Amino acid sequence: MEKKDSVGNTVDVRLKMYTPLYYLLESSEGYNTSKVAQYWRIRTGITQGDCALSTEMNLALALEDNSAVKSVDFETVWGAGHTMAERTGNSTENYINWVNECMKNR
Repeated sequence: MEKKDSVGNTVDVRLKMYTPLYYLLESSEGYNTSKVAQYWRIRTGITQGDCALSTEMNLALALEDNSAVKSVDFETVWGAGHTMAERTGNSTENYINWVNECMKNR
């Protein structure tokens, strides 16, 4: 755990940096140490096996509680896995349309 990487970070520091909640929760030492994006789109499939649904839900709730965030577009999709979870349409086109809408609302 004490071994450092090429930029001087230990494993525990890198783990914290990998976890979004480290930067979003007021109870964390990483809070307010980075700039949080204003717009978020999170899609997750109910049947995913990669992580618990609570992971995305906790992220969405932390984002909604952050004053720098203007919008959190969060949906769970029944019968879909971890990636490309969409209720309708194509995931790439849906994402591009979402980005374009966010840019209009700036």
